[in-house]
Amino acid sequence: MQQEEIERELEQMRKLGSVSSSEWQAYTWKNELAEQKRRIGLHLDEALTDAETEHNPYHMLERAIGVAAVCMRRLIECRLVTDRFRDKALEVHEVLAKADADWREPFVSRTASEIFNNYDLTARHAERRIPKVISDKMLHARVIGVLSGNAFMPDGLLIASDTQSKTQLFHFTRPEIASIFDAFLDDEVRSSTDGYLDKDGDFKGTRKVFATRD
Repeated sequence: MQQEEIERELEQMRKLGSVSSSEWQAYTWKNELAEQKRRIGLHLDEALTDAETEHNPYHMLERAIGVAAVCMRRLIECRLVTDRFRDKALEVHEVLAKADADWREPFVSRTASEIFNNYDLTARHAERRIPKVISDKMLHARVIGVLSGNAFMPDGLLIASDTQSKTQLFHFTRPEIASIFDAFLDDEVRSSTDGYLDKDGDFKGTRKVFATRD
């Protein structure tokens, strides 16, 4: 009887076929992130200089920011960066919403409207945010604008997510946003461990997975 059961299970496994796969790799996302870093720098320069181009640099910026954010998220979610980097706060600058302003909801069709009414564009504030927070806000960008000619802040990108936009905007100069991408690109996992833990945290054949990346 036991032999018949084994045969039935083997037959069922043969019917299911096979699944081929590989381990997640960093280069697939880092190569693309490096390309989007280049594109963002290029299109930001085009926007700031009013360069004559066949394409709209603002449309290209929107795409490049979105693709870059996906790459950043995949590097984090697939554990292709070190644990230390995941927890490390990176320096960013933020522009705060006006405390006394009557908030005006931006038009849905615009990537940046009501900026001057809603935000205090006389100062930016240095903050530190972990990589996941930065990538999340870029991925869900509700505001994407190019600031130029401001007497209080350098030229650069304004980015905010749908959940962030009522409190603050990210403000990046070209070197600053490049440094965020470089932080992802320069981080390198040299050793990795995956396994299972039991309810007491012991290394045994249970269902709870642990993963370390150094």
